[in-house]
Amino acid sequence: MKVLAVSGTRADWGLLQPVLTLLRDDPRFALEILVTGQHLMAGSTSVAAIEAAGFTVDHRVDMGLTEGDSDAALCAATGRAVAGVGAVLAQTTPDLMLILGDRYEILGAVTAALLSKVPVAHIAGGDVTEGAFDDSIRHAMTKMSALHFTTTEEAAARVRQMGEMPQNVFVTGSPGIDQVVALPRMERAAFFDSVGLPDQRPTFVITLHPATLSRDNAAMAQAMLDALDAYPQAGLIFTGSNADPGAAELDAMVQAYVAGRDNAVFHASLGSARYFSALEHCDLVLGNSSSGLYEAPSFQIPTVNIGDRQARRVRAASVIDCAPDEGAIRAAIDTALTGDWSAVTNPYGAGDAAPRILSHLAAVDDPAALIRKSFEDMTHGCENG
Repeated sequence: MKVLAVSGTRADWGLLQPVLTLLRDDPRFALEILVTGQHLMAGSTSVAAIEAAGFTVDHRVDMGLTEGDSDAALCAATGRAVAGVGAVLAQTTPDLMLILGDRYEILGAVTAALLSKVPVAHIAGGDVTEGAFDDSIRHAMTKMSALHFTTTEEAAARVRQMGEMPQNVFVTGSPGIDQVVALPRMERAAFFDSVGLPDQRPTFVITLHPATLSRDNAAMAQAMLDALDAYPQAGLIFTGSNADPGAAELDAMVQAYVAGRDNAVFHASLGSARYFSALEHCDLVLGNSSSGLYEAPSFQIPTVNIGDRQARRVRAASVIDCAPDEGAIRAAIDTALTGDWSAVTNPYGAGDAAPRILSHLAAVDDPAALIRKSFEDMTHGCENG
């Protein structure tokens, strides 16, 4: 079976990689990789990291994201993704497209697959994040996909609720946990040297993305930065935002903050191995990234989750939600630093999602038959009266 895997950001690549490693090494599959979105922005190093991990990038679709992150610019970029991916599909004719998550870059790819009659296998459908337009995108991609690999049973129930065929919905866990288990960690001294920060306690890993249904992202970022002023003894490792509307403004605010402080550094991306080393050696995850809910609990460290970007996503007991204001953020940080998180269990699995996904893909006898789906009505008994 020829599988075309599509990645638009460093984040979805990190989650896809365990599955793609198995597909690449399995003679039953012919894997091709298409990158787009943030991977091809000016200054990005993620394609080099993909190739350094032993993968071949077969196709590149430049969406023009370097031109800006306004709403109109992202609408135009998504159109380029549909056209560019459509051209690749016509040329390479895969049996199946494999995608993950909830990003507008991937929505463009799935739209092209639908119009090109290429069935889609979707990882991490059915999750809920009500504070971002990613929520609607994820559900739309579910309806355009034929196979569904969900992270939890709650997510699987939502996918079935959307009328998807139950025999094509599989609870596998998150392949991101496979990465947590598999990737070696850097030694503590080597890690801090690599990020350019003295080894100090506590150290926070901080990633703040735009909450894409909000127009107050700058105020949220300023409240977080003001709250951090109360912890001059802490080391601060900031990573860059996703390519979402308003991301450039947030990154600029963070970089200006870092420029005046010896205890803070900014990295557009740490890469998977170094990011997991950060979670291994640091004391707290702060911001609103899904990684604070997906991966951080596996390291038994707390997450301070700001605002509603991740609203209603399943979370471990180590995730502390707070409003996007200075006082609430400081209170949540204090709770995180004084709590005992050593017994936390990650609800997204134990690190065996990739082989589960592979086994379900291998069981597909006729990928073309997946194009035709039946809407499964959910019936409820009722009484007239």
